[in-house]
Amino acid sequence: MTLQPDNEIAALFDPNFDEPEPAIVPPGALPPSWAAAMAANRTPNATAANADTSAIAPPRELAWSQAPDIGITAPAPVFSPTPPAEPAPAGKGKRRGKKRTKNTATDGEFNRQTAAAKKRADKDRKTVRLELVGVEGNVSRTRRQSTAWFVQPPGPWNMRPVGRQKRYIQNEGMVLANLAESGVTGMHRRLVRTPWPVRQWAQKHDAWAEPIPDVPGALSWADYLRGQQHAMLWGNPTQKGRYWGIELPPRSAMAQGLDWLGHWLVPVIDVPLLGKIAQLVGKWARDAFLNEQKAIADHLATIERHLSGQGVNAKPATPAEMDYLLLRSASLGLPLDADGIIAGAGNWEESDVATLEDLTNLALTPGDGYTTVRGQVGGRDYTGYAIVLTVGRMAPLPIPEKMLPWQVLGDPSGEPLEWSERIKLKTKSQTVRGLRRLTSKIEAQFDHYTIEHDQVPPQELAEQHARAQQVISDIEEDHSGLSVRTEGWYRVLVVGSTPQEAKEKVSMLQEMYAPRIRLEQEHGQYQLLREFIPGEPLANIAHCRRMSVEALSAGMAAVGDRIGDRTGVVVGQTASIAPRPAVWDLFAAHEKKHKSGLTPIVAVPGSGKTFLAGVLVYQAVRAGAYGVVLDPSGPLKKLAQLPEFRGIAEVQALTGRTSRPGSLNPYRVILDPRRDDPEYDPHSVDYQDDPDPVAAAHGQYDADVRAAAAERISVAVSVLKMMLTPARLEHEWTETVLQTAANMVGGERHHNLREVLDAIERIAKEDDNVDLRSCAKSVHQDLAMMSDLAEARVLFPERGTTGDVDDIINDRIRLTVLTMPGLQLPPEGTDPSQWTPQQRMAGPLMHMAAWLANRLVYELPRYERKVLFLDENKYLEQTGAGRTLNLRIARDSRKYKVRALVCSQLPDDYLGVDGSDDKSALTYEVIIGDLGGNAHAIEGALKLLNLPAGEGYEALLADLGGGGEDTLDEDTNTEHLDQARRFIVKMADDIELIRSDWTHFVHMSHVFEALDSRATRTAMGTAV
Repeated sequence: MTLQPDNEIAALFDPNFDEPEPAIVPPGALPPSWAAAMAANRTPNATAANADTSAIAPPRELAWSQAPDIGITAPAPVFSPTPPAEPAPAGKGKRRGKKRTKNTATDGEFNRQTAAAKKRADKDRKTVRLELVGVEGNVSRTRRQSTAWFVQPPGPWNMRPVGRQKRYIQNEGMVLANLAESGVTGMHRRLVRTPWPVRQWAQKHDAWAEPIPDVPGALSWADYLRGQQHAMLWGNPTQKGRYWGIELPPRSAMAQGLDWLGHWLVPVIDVPLLGKIAQLVGKWARDAFLNEQKAIADHLATIERHLSGQGVNAKPATPAEMDYLLLRSASLGLPLDADGIIAGAGNWEESDVATLEDLTNLALTPGDGYTTVRGQVGGRDYTGYAIVLTVGRMAPLPIPEKMLPWQVLGDPSGEPLEWSERIKLKTKSQTVRGLRRLTSKIEAQFDHYTIEHDQVPPQELAEQHARAQQVISDIEEDHSGLSVRTEGWYRVLVVGSTPQEAKEKVSMLQEMYAPRIRLEQEHGQYQLLREFIPGEPLANIAHCRRMSVEALSAGMAAVGDRIGDRTGVVVGQTASIAPRPAVWDLFAAHEKKHKSGLTPIVAVPGSGKTFLAGVLVYQAVRAGAYGVVLDPSGPLKKLAQLPEFRGIAEVQALTGRTSRPGSLNPYRVILDPRRDDPEYDPHSVDYQDDPDPVAAAHGQYDADVRAAAAERISVAVSVLKMMLTPARLEHEWTETVLQTAANMVGGERHHNLREVLDAIERIAKEDDNVDLRSCAKSVHQDLAMMSDLAEARVLFPERGTTGDVDDIINDRIRLTVLTMPGLQLPPEGTDPSQWTPQQRMAGPLMHMAAWLANRLVYELPRYERKVLFLDENKYLEQTGAGRTLNLRIARDSRKYKVRALVCSQLPDDYLGVDGSDDKSALTYEVIIGDLGGNAHAIEGALKLLNLPAGEGYEALLADLGGGGEDTLDEDTNTEHLDQARRFIVKMADDIELIRSDWTHFVHMSHVFEALDSRATRTAMGTAV
């Protein structure tokens, strides 16, 4: 692998980094590495020499794509290579040859070289020799102390009620209190960062998907996966890993002596007699350590029980996790390992620890205030500049009511901050004794002022005395254990690619923590950086922070943004604590959780909900799902015209010149149940308790056929009512006329709406009730006029026909977009009595178009993955039949494996207001966008998200949408600084703030251009 010169720290996240990242990616341009590698891989060889070269070294892939899962091997053990024996010189006798076969001279020379190398190494490493001597399982040891390591997984925090956040803090505090009661006196906690597993996402996504066939000249599936990975990597996403290092009881004098003796005998390990003694001493030292662990087995079991409980949920570190802790701690200042956690063999001997000392070359220039770190990662040379900050004075912290946990205040900066915490736990009696000694000292100083010098003592003495007495009182009266006190030193690491950048990051971090917490940049940066390595001593005792376990646990270093999974499509990136990709398995609710697939997308017009839904549909169809889109305004029809969907997508116009007469006839759109459906199989478990399963299945089928007929009658009545004016609807006989006429026609599939009009006409002529005849005559006149409109031809087929809608869907078509060109939607806020006939026709057309979209989805086999996108859901909620359709989508989407993205402007459409069905309990996933600051909409959104009111979420929902200040004054307009739309996304119990940022997804620029409905735009959709 070609070695690169010193690069930026962030460069490792781009697998083919050639140039530094530009300040601004030009719209429509590919990242430098992506474009260069694409050109290299696709350009045919111009010469035979190039062909020969490519035959020897094939072009390497940008990132994983359709490659087998290759296991990561353990790091090779460190050993001294034995030089080969020199051949005997020509012409010499056998005797000399026999002497050489004994290797006496060779061994002596090798031993001399080994000793010389050892002396040079000892001299070079004199200042960097680690205290660590080995690792057994999850226990690391120095010659004086052993430490058991446990790993705490990342936990949730955002969008949780304050009461639950307090429980998170108290639960962790109780774990610390229980450890103190169990005899634990010291801990070393480490927060490390690992790269977000982009490569693993691509592998799982490829296995999860059934991608559509590649089309020549279009974006291939492999290039799509590469582009997705590069876009995600561009933001340097990381995930947290928190290690709890529990210090075990001090090692025995004999074990320490054996370790020291084994260390001093290492140079004579190859000497025949002394070497055996050295090996024997090493074995004794290891056996002594193992015997110590057996002696404290009960103590270790108690520690593990406390840490595995609620609040921490930590487990003993695996060999791979121990390897990563050691390797990462020894290479701080360098980029994160691109492959994440390295799977190691487990145990580390003292010779293995030497590899940690060789990972980096540390240099400290007096007065610079930073440590220069040089080393290799992934075959490239890197130089980083590391500054360690120490937590200084802290004011009272209103956590969680008014601020984030104090150890994650810097996470929104996007920097991969790492923490090292050295903590001493004090029992109640130790704390009280210490505080009483402190109060005695304060009283002595008070007497020194008043008695010996007859002076007024400083006010601070009285305040300190009162504070100490208050703490003593709290501890003695507390029975929860949360008053256990701690002493600790808390360090956070900042790394820059240049000294100036590191200092700027320090200033930024100090501002983020101010004014409640001071971050101090101390002297002795080299020793402070070494303190992050397990087993290394405390660098200094300055800035010791004393606090209760509850205040300590309010740091919550392990919490972060938690939403989605690592398999599905990309929604955006998290924006609450630390940015990382938000990935969503669209069908996990159906296949794993057995939940509904209804997903409300609620936002005002122009908030980006249609754009987001279009991106989700594109990714789903690329991955092999069937897509049906109802887009009345028509911009999403361009999705079907993308090159990669050539031959597998179609656009159906439901209005206009090209629409098919009768295509939205309610009697044809609503299907009868299929007799061969699994629901009607007598061998199904649903009928196993029936005396006659065959008769029961047949009865269920007949009942569903009758239900479909009744549903057609109901939908037909709803459609006709939507065509009438409000004044006509208010007439007391209108409902009777429509219902009677529809019942006269019946609910079989061969009927149509013209037959209902004919039935109304017969009522107007033949019915005995004069009032009914009069009403029927007026209703018939209005509906006849509406049926003659050009827009009505899809509802009223030609006489003698029922419409030419096919009953069987074309399996070859993967994406169907239903558009309604020329549809005149009623203006917002206009009284319905003022609507024109064309505007009144919009309701029934939208209504039946949604039923058709539903039919296109449910006509597919149940096992196929499907995505249904319905826009303008408000028109469905206006009638009982429309609400029935919404409820059917919510309830049946699980059985038919449908992800239903239903857009609306108000949460009320799903909350059951005005007596309609409440579907909020069926919404497993919810997406909330900009609500325009409407208080009623915000209240409904909280109910839909299952969040309590009055805890500050209202302000967050009111501030959704794009960033910056949106004003027409070009001098003060800052909206362009952040055009990414923001959404609150709920997936199961996880709720997070998501930025729908597609800046680096340049391989999908043609998709974004197709989805951009603005009048003025450039290639990437940036407003001109």
